[in-house]
Amino acid sequence: MNKDKVVVIFEVKPKKEGMDDYLTHAAYLKSELSKMEGFVSAERFSSLNEEGKLLSLSVWENEEAATKWRNHIAHRKSQQTGHNSLFEKYHITVASVIREYTDSDRAEAPGDSNEYLNIQ
Repeated sequence: MNKDKVVVIFEVKPKKEGMDDYLTHAAYLKSELSKMEGFVSAERFSSLNEEGKLLSLSVWENEEAATKWRNHIAHRKSQQTGHNSLFEKYHITVASVIREYTDSDRAEAPGDSNEYLNIQ
């Protein structure tokens, strides 16, 4: 695993009248995002608890790659538009990956989890 990996969690609640514009910006940016060096993946989710709230989760090889995306001119312009007119509220979290594992690759899984699941 790449211990430098960074996850960016963007929680946003667009204004009702701003939702379509936000989704248009997001669709355009997704095509730009996939061209960025150090980009790993991105997903968007809709909240089950708060109507209209969305979560974008992007994964980067390192903080430098995430920083380059943050400063990408098209991304900056969308940030400004969102902040000034499209968003009711938002929250951004940037976190380092501590460990990652799957159902079949458990090399980094905590020992007590493997023990509980009876995995050697």
